[in-house]
Amino acid sequence: MSEKPSAGVVDLPQEEEESKEPVLKNQFDLSTYDAYSTEIDLTHTRADHIPDLSRFTNVEELRMRNNLLTSCSPTLSSLVTLTSLDLYENQLTEISNLESLVNLVSLDLSYNRIREISGLDKLTKLEILYLVNNKIEKIENFESLTQLKLLELGDNRIKKIENIEHLVNLEELFLGKNKIRQIEGVGGLQKLRVLSIPGNRLVKIENVEELKDLKELYLSDQGLQNIYGVESLVNLTLLDVANNEINSFSGVEKLTSLNDFWANDNKVESFSEIELLSKLKDLQTVYLERNPFYFHDTNQYRRKVMMTLTQVTQIDATMCRQPTSS
Repeated sequence: MSEKPSAGVVDLPQEEEESKEPVLKNQFDLSTYDAYSTEIDLTHTRADHIPDLSRFTNVEELRMRNNLLTSCSPTLSSLVTLTSLDLYENQLTEISNLESLVNLVSLDLSYNRIREISGLDKLTKLEILYLVNNKIEKIENFESLTQLKLLELGDNRIKKIENIEHLVNLEELFLGKNKIRQIEGVGGLQKLRVLSIPGNRLVKIENVEELKDLKELYLSDQGLQNIYGVESLVNLTLLDVANNEINSFSGVEKLTSLNDFWANDNKVESFSEIELLSKLKDLQTVYLERNPFYFHDTNQYRRKVMMTLTQVTQIDATMCRQPTSS
């Protein structure tokens, strides 16, 4: 009897590998823009260079966010009419070829790889400057930028507040997530309305007493043990000292214009400290949870705050009563 032939190994046809086409760069078409366009938006086009835009003689805003730029191309030099340049989230390692952009009012170089602030001295009309999330270690070379109103240097490697006291028109200063140990060098900023220095290495509030017009002060996520130093800031409407080592609210009762007080995740033991806030008639929002007094009686915490602070309309993230109509 003949044996059943053994099953042979059948070579199945292999599926052809999908062709891996290279990702196309510079996926933009400038022909879609009229020669008299005032805005050009090349955001997220995988651009690896700034194209020649010299034919756009009226362009005022250029946006090239989320691209592959490694340098500011010399082609920028022809865009003397630009008032706003946005190069957010690219791969820039230095600030260059901006000298001719003398009409620039707003510049965003955030989320790049810039190590040094330089090349800005000709931009004397600049009012808004974003340099968030770079590799900057020192605040410098702002001598000619006296028109600045907003300066954002958050998420860098800065250790000291310096070289900005001459920026007398500055209204908003953001220095969060750096390595700053002391508030200093801000006394001359008389127009400052917002000072934001969260996520640094501060252990006390100091050198802010001259900032009489300050409206908002953000100092969360560091090592503050008290809030002494803010007493003279009588125009302050918002104070954020959350997630510190604060054990007393003493001093806050003098901030008679305060609307928002954020002090959750601190070390305040006694519920009686909240009574200091009852003197603030304009207070509307408080964040107080996860202090020791919160854990003493979590079930009654919210009710006790409501009864003590009858003017407040929001406790932590939740509304507690309707705002009274003015």
